[in-house]
Amino acid sequence: MPRPKRNRRIYRPPVASGFAPFGISSGSNGSITLLFEEYEALRLSDYEGIAQQESADRMEISRPTFSRIYDQARQKLARAMVEGLTVMIEGGNVSFDEVWYKCKACNTAFCPPERQNKVSGCPVCRSSNIVDISRKVQVASSDLLPRPAVHQTGYCLCPRCGLRVSHQAGIPCRSLVCTSCGSSMIREHHPIGSVNK
Repeated sequence: MPRPKRNRRIYRPPVASGFAPFGISSGSNGSITLLFEEYEALRLSDYEGIAQQESADRMEISRPTFSRIYDQARQKLARAMVEGLTVMIEGGNVSFDEVWYKCKACNTAFCPPERQNKVSGCPVCRSSNIVDISRKVQVASSDLLPRPAVHQTGYCLCPRCGLRVSHQAGIPCRSLVCTSCGSSMIREHHPIGSVNK
């Protein structure tokens, strides 16, 4: 009997749920699932430029395991590009540093303030159709349609209570009001150096 997989530590969920190929009808060639831990391996190694040993330490896994996850992620992305597949980012054996939720209505990812015990709905669209993505997530069956709101970039932050919601392109963070304390939101610092909005 194989031993159970350890949860991989993930900093935060990706801002996009997936990507669709340009120039062909969406989902006509099928889809491929990139697991959260594969996304995190790519983020740490390729986006942040962190060495594999340090990346493995951050994910709380061994270096050979990190290398295996990283190689699988690159193979999946290469296959998606060559075959024109839709990439869905979901599932896997992961644990987050904080509690994260995702709204199924508008696809916004958000992290409530630490002192807020109960989450009643999405801070952006007020929908109560939310899921806790901080818990162990099984790989769902991938549908062939792309998810909405894939143009999110970074996060909006409440400077008073710490609520974070995924930033929606074209909507300034300062136009959002925190559902917990009523303060205006600001743009969270982005590693590329974008200016707060």
